Amino acid sequence: MARLGSLILVLVCCGLGWGFAAARTLDDIRASGQLRVGVKADVMPWGFRERPEGPIIGMEPDLAALLAKRLGVELVLVAVESSERIDALNHGRVDVLIATFSDTADRRAQVTMVYPSYYASGVNLLSRKEDGFKSWSQLRNRRVCGRRGSFYNRPLTLRYGMDVIAFHSLIWAKEAVRDGRCSALLYDDIAIIADLRDPNWSREFEMSMPSLFQTPWSIALPRSAQGGALQAAVSEALIEWHREEVITSLEKTWQIPATAFAAHMNQAWSRRKTDGSWYCGSVWTSSLPPDCTGPRVAPESR
Repeated sequence: MARLGSLILVLVCCGLGWGFAAARTLDDIRASGQLRVGVKADVMPWGFRERPEGPIIGMEPDLAALLAKRLGVELVLVAVESSERIDALNHGRVDVLIATFSDTADRRAQVTMVYPSYYASGVNLLSRKEDGFKSWSQLRNRRVCGRRGSFYNRPLTLRYGMDVIAFHSLIWAKEAVRDGRCSALLYDDIAIIADLRDPNWSREFEMSMPSLFQTPWSIALPRSAQGGALQAAVSEALIEWHREEVITSLEKTWQIPATAFAAHMNQAWSRRKTDGSWYCGSVWTSSLPPDCTGPRVAPESR
């Protein structure tokens, strides 16, 4: 029995480490010559494939390419589903996450968020025009498709009594909405706006609800990267992207409707004081003026 207990203890201890890998430092990444970045592969135009076996393209893969170039290494894109993004970091599958990742308190406890944030979105519905949804309360007891792992699924279910059917893939969720298996698609408002540029969607569907939960998107690193050189390097890149209009330019490249967040961040980080120095400085600190973190959001939309 003693030997059996010892064996079980060894197996449990080993099992705790199964699937985990130590997070790579900036020196490790440069030594390997590769930066592994987790991106979405099913969210047009932020990260998607034009054909099943094609390369992943989009706004966020473009940011990943700029980051790899800045660090002087080769880029390796890794497709991640919404529900596996944090695990991809914690298990060492990726070094960096740029994957429509909303910055929430729960997630900040699990990973290292890098600031300033690079984007922001709210939550809305893609629904059929014939349904005429105007109020979130109209969704009570209605089946609503969404993505597994989205932070807003549970609070909206509790608040409005909707029945959220969470899919691993956004593509599957959209198919279910188009087929009538769900009354609407619960998703980021700017992504819905982008979808509605397509006549195949705009003929029958609309986004008629007020957006909720305006939330910034952040680049994420493993928890162990907190305070390290990799976090500092990514933060410096983000500041430069906002200052040099990289984000707003990529919106135009990918035909994403211009957002107030991107425009505000460009104005804030490119602003100078009367003495010629940068208004927001050159590095991220917790004592920056509020303008440098993003536009103010009404409390009811948080």
